[in-house]
Amino acid sequence: MSEVLLALVDAELRDDVARCAAAAGYRLVVGEPAACRADWLRACAVVVDPSAVAALAATAVPRRTGVLLVATAAPPAGVWRAAMDLGAGDAALLPADEGHLVRTLTELRAPRRSAGGGLAVLSAHGGAGASVLSAATALAAGDAGEQVLLLDADDLGGGLDLILGIEDRAGLRWQDLTLEGGAVNGQALHSALPRVDDRVAVLTSRRDDSQPIHADAVLATLDAGRGHGDLVVVDLPRADTDVVRGVVESVDLVLLVTSATVAGCAAATQVAERLLTRAADLALAVRGPSPGGLRAAQIADAVDMRLVASYRPDPRLPARLEDGRPHIAARGPLGRAAQAVYGAVGTGRGA
Repeated sequence: MSEVLLALVDAELRDDVARCAAAAGYRLVVGEPAACRADWLRACAVVVDPSAVAALAATAVPRRTGVLLVATAAPPAGVWRAAMDLGAGDAALLPADEGHLVRTLTELRAPRRSAGGGLAVLSAHGGAGASVLSAATALAAGDAGEQVLLLDADDLGGGLDLILGIEDRAGLRWQDLTLEGGAVNGQALHSALPRVDDRVAVLTSRRDDSQPIHADAVLATLDAGRGHGDLVVVDLPRADTDVVRGVVESVDLVLLVTSATVAGCAAATQVAERLLTRAADLALAVRGPSPGGLRAAQIADAVDMRLVASYRPDPRLPARLEDGRPHIAARGPLGRAAQAVYGAVGTGRGA
């Protein structure tokens, strides 16, 4: 199976790049710099020309390896510096340097994987339980030895810090986060956030500040966590926003949580078709009980999604959450579901 080469080049260079891609065994994907985030993150290699470098410099794509600058004539020093900021490590003048470009692309085809994983969780409808499952999955991953960054991107929700009982712990919230050049240092971020324990750090909103969360902050933090080697779990709102669409394109797995009802099944279908078409991998979690006797497998078949977890409610959990004691038993229904979700993320990222 050939690897993907993302080409962000003008028409005059496209044929030259296509020949080099074919010679190096790549499947060529032509993109637009303003709307290439998903392909930028997942392609084995990226070829950019000077105009694409200028456009990418104005976006929030993270620095990555495997970026190659191509041009028909030697680019100015400023273009080369901007390309290096994106991760470019080599350049080629085409068509004269086609042989060099083919060799470089061939060397880049060695297997690689992301340093950290990404999971987004959202509800198909109100009260489905996505936030609780997000928190439980983060705790399960921490118990398994992962460094976890749990991002609460639903700024109109109650807050993951309340669910986890850490609302009074010191640390940065979204409104305190400042971005310099659109980048966040993963190690510094971990040290500055409230923590559940040594492995799980949480970023949520202040309740005394109504400032909304911006997509560039969420995506930069997501990239920083993955670059640091963390598993990043994002609790998303059920909304058609730049935050939701950007995160959906950036993670390994998007998990949709629904109840075991006819209405929940219909809602899951609507949300998937409206918001989740750009997900690299999409799966379903079903929370019981089912008033009409629907089985989780039937719901998964109806919405045409892979079923990752189905679980019954824990009657003792609401009281524990209300008291700020969110102990989630590993052998309980929610604990087992969280472990299944964590296992699905590991499979998606090649762990």
